[in-house]
Amino acid sequence: MDIDVNNLFQKNLKEANPYESYFILDEADDFIIVYKKNGLAVQVTDTDALDLETILNEKFNRKLFVLNRIDQPVSGLVIFGKTKEFAKAFTEMMKLRQVSKTYLALVGGEPESQVTDLLHYTKKYRSRAIIADEPQDEFFKEALLSYCLIQSFDHYHLLKVDLKTGRYHQIRAQLSAVGLPIKGDLKYGSKRPNINRSIGLLSYKYEFIHPFTQKAYSYTAELPDNDVLWSMVDLLLL
Repeated sequence: MDIDVNNLFQKNLKEANPYESYFILDEADDFIIVYKKNGLAVQVTDTDALDLETILNEKFNRKLFVLNRIDQPVSGLVIFGKTKEFAKAFTEMMKLRQVSKTYLALVGGEPESQVTDLLHYTKKYRSRAIIADEPQDEFFKEALLSYCLIQSFDHYHLLKVDLKTGRYHQIRAQLSAVGLPIKGDLKYGSKRPNINRSIGLLSYKYEFIHPFTQKAYSYTAELPDNDVLWSMVDLLLL
């Protein structure tokens, strides 16, 4: 079932409180798809600010299960499970790489013109991801993604990123490691911040087969409005 998320996005945008930082795009019997704006954390942090998981738990008056995490300065799609059974099955599908996760990234540097695979090994150290070409100890895990160049601007490029594994800060750290820092991402090599503390990374598309009903689902996010470069993207190229 291919969800017309563009219509859903516009409908929810009109109905939502303009001060809210998320929109519920679709709700099924056992999962919820949410569009999160930059600035809102998916899960609780060490600050007093509300996070998306807490907000939704209170809204639905039940415990929801976070099935993908995107960083606080990142916008885009997040999926929550409504039941333990779905959450467990979906997590297993992700481990088996049966869930397609596509991101869009605005980067500096000079990306390759052809589809490029990146394989590194990474581990979390404090609030950063350490990247290496070979595992340095037993805590390093494989990080795999591929990217393709979609469009170029004066000083930046738009990449479509196919995320194969889901490591901490993976896209940010891997792209930085090959000289392609994400726009505004000071932690991983960008020379200057974005005004609103966002970074040029969008959780853009999710595709999967429901583990129980076998229905096909596809969700695509609209582009953010937090950077003029997003407004310059040629949608026909995506």
